[in-house]
Amino acid sequence: MIRYGFLLMVTFLTSSLYSQKLPDRPGFSKVDSLATTVVYDGDIYQLTKMLTDSFPMQVVKARAIFRWIAENISYDFQFYNKYHETDKEQPTYKCRGAEDCAIKKIEWETSYLSKVLKKKKAVCQGYAMLFQKMCTIAGLKSEIIPGYVRSRYYQVGGMGSLDHAWNAVWIDSAYYLVDVTWAAGGCSENEDGKLLAFHKQYHDYYWLTPPQDFARNHFPKNSQWTLLKNYTKEDFSQNPYYLPGALPKIKLLEPVTGVINAKKGDTIKFKIDYSEQVKYVQVNSNIFRNPDVWVVEDANKKTGIKTLNAFALKRQQYIEYKQQGNVYEFEYVVTDASLYYVDILFDTQRVMRSKVNIVK
Repeated sequence: MIRYGFLLMVTFLTSSLYSQKLPDRPGFSKVDSLATTVVYDGDIYQLTKMLTDSFPMQVVKARAIFRWIAENISYDFQFYNKYHETDKEQPTYKCRGAEDCAIKKIEWETSYLSKVLKKKKAVCQGYAMLFQKMCTIAGLKSEIIPGYVRSRYYQVGGMGSLDHAWNAVWIDSAYYLVDVTWAAGGCSENEDGKLLAFHKQYHDYYWLTPPQDFARNHFPKNSQWTLLKNYTKEDFSQNPYYLPGALPKIKLLEPVTGVINAKKGDTIKFKIDYSEQVKYVQVNSNIFRNPDVWVVEDANKKTGIKTLNAFALKRQQYIEYKQQGNVYEFEYVVTDASLYYVDILFDTQRVMRSKVNIVK
């Protein structure tokens, strides 16, 4: 979610990355309970040992580290605002020559992680660096993966922003993907995109996320770290936008892409797998939008107050759909040649956006 002051090199990848099978998942209640109670006392080595020494399995050691960071480190939204608004690079270190740079890098990383642990705040670079460092102490191999993310609805059809970092961790015989930054919670923001506050809320979705699911909103700078065969930037840009909170429960079945080519008069058929019960389905677009049913008061403050707009609720337009199990099917007719996006709303909340290219 933030520019990294520098990009870390990743190691050479082998074909074994693509023969990935998720490891057996033991119950994590014991390790999660430990991870949420262990207190940092100023020594990262002691912290890591307290979290991992009693667990022999690599997957459980990694889980203990991941869960502790997500529980204890908050996103430094003020730091993000400072560097995002000014477009400045984060300060790191200056050096001359390979030997001097190696020394300065270690000194800077040690100092940086000490500050992260002391303040209990970081941006994505700090989360990823801390995860890697603690994995190293625990005897686990981990990589920092810089790359693109799409976290905003208007990024559909594009690559998003090259300003995020996450990790790959080697467990038993293969690499697996984790994003401890996004697992820790999320930030509220104002209409200008300035972050207002961090809201801690653990999301298990970003723990050992299957590569095909991770690739819906993450794309590494080095494409081999997708852990998928023949998955390209073009494939990534064709994904629809998904509401971050909906990702664990939504899957677009039809159309097969989030960028739709259509003519005026065409009927677009949607088929969506959604694991929660839905009562109302709506389609918004640049041509027509249902009025927002929620009004946020004091939006510039850290916590806005939402109130239901009864008048807007009466003006909602809903569309017919068919449901079979978790699959919802409905249609949308292209009536205007100026159409360029459609939003899918379930129970008045946007869960997905697709881009529309009108062809002649």
